[in-house]
Amino acid sequence: MSRSLKIAIIEDEPISRAYLKNLIAQTGLEHQIIEELDSVSESLAFFAKKPDLDLIFMDIHLGDGTCFDILNTVGIEKPIIFCTTFDTYAVQAFKYNSIDYILKPAKLQDIEAALKKYWSFKKSDEDEYAMRMDKMMSSFVAPNYKKRFLIRKNHKLMLTDVSNIICFYSDEGNSYLLERSGGSHVVDYTLEKLEELLDPNSFFRINRKMMVSIEEIHSVEDYFNNRLKIKLQNRVPLDLVVSRNRVKHFKNWLKGVS
Repeated sequence: MSRSLKIAIIEDEPISRAYLKNLIAQTGLEHQIIEELDSVSESLAFFAKKPDLDLIFMDIHLGDGTCFDILNTVGIEKPIIFCTTFDTYAVQAFKYNSIDYILKPAKLQDIEAALKKYWSFKKSDEDEYAMRMDKMMSSFVAPNYKKRFLIRKNHKLMLTDVSNIICFYSDEGNSYLLERSGGSHVVDYTLEKLEELLDPNSFFRINRKMMVSIEEIHSVEDYFNNRLKIKLQNRVPLDLVVSRNRVKHFKNWLKGVS
């Protein structure tokens, strides 16, 4: 019987960590989760002990920094599968012992494909591994995000560029975009779908019913119940409040951190 694969997971979101563990379990892989870490400081202490493990699943952004703070401090020779929200750090991640770069939300087939690569690379020598990494980096293609929307104005169909959009919001089962001109128009996408279609560096879903453009944010101030309130460049008749569970990620988004 083959030895159980020893895995460490570095992920600061408990829900994401549980979701990833469930996906790994669904693959049927004989494995052990030997450690679950949620910060740079914990990870540095863990790897300083030279742990016996085979594979690492690693998020890019952690509560007290990024995974590169770990990788640039301690030498980690074990293969890494990166799991993160944005594609921004793909090339940088492949400079390390990367097996795969998975964009959240991960799917079962993503994990299975990454593990298949792991077993393949495990059997290859260092030169073959390096060539495969070069090929993987050159073949990586950034997502093609939506650049414009078809809307109806004065009984006509017209195009509006995303650069003209202040925000997207939902109301009574419909989704709308709000233009800089003040016009509000129905769009045929849910906010969940819009999160997939729009560049995450440009738009952020601040709460269950609203996504806002970073270009339109004028200022952010503290709001009651540990939330944040956004003031935009253009005044809009909408309440723009960042929900409490999104505050940390919103601040990181403003700073350009995954």
